[in-house]
Amino acid sequence: MASTLFDVLGDEWFCMAAVRGLGEADVLARLGAAGSDPLPQCPIDGVAEHFSPDSWAVRVYCPDGSRWAYVLDAFPQVGVPFRKPVLKELSRGTEAVSVWQLLAGATRVAHARDGEILALFDSGRFDPASGKEPDRLNRALERAGFFLDEPDDDFSDPAAALEAVESEFGLAVDPREVAGPLPTVVVPIRAD
Repeated sequence: MASTLFDVLGDEWFCMAAVRGLGEADVLARLGAAGSDPLPQCPIDGVAEHFSPDSWAVRVYCPDGSRWAYVLDAFPQVGVPFRKPVLKELSRGTEAVSVWQLLAGATRVAHARDGEILALFDSGRFDPASGKEPDRLNRALERAGFFLDEPDDDFSDPAAALEAVESEFGLAVDPREVAGPLPTVVVPIRAD
């Protein structure tokens, strides 16, 4: 299986989180999102026109009929949807999964439920995910090609991490919608 998210987010750097069972209004409320009314609608490559790179801006994608809502970091160097306070708040009463590909660095994956981080994985450490409940994430990562003694020459950490969470959690996005204009807000949550 190829990763649809990887196709649209790319391999340089990105940060995204998916949260189960919330609509756009709930996601925005949990993020404590600040923005104008109506919210700016920014495409994947047009956020810099409206927000500064240190603003903690995110784009929110809530496809109709989906069980998942997506929070896409507008400036992935910050890793807003991967930050513990943000992920804990998004997962309160439900579950969330986040993948962060740092620029020229490791790929990180987190799984949270009910406001608690259950598993954390960092591909740069060459170890399985750790945490209170890492088994589900480790199985998904292993199926995607992690933890092999000799990975394929064309193995890509970020593509495999996104493939793992898409397959395990049933994530599905429309690449055109993710790349196109989406509600974009600033997340005021800080700490950690």
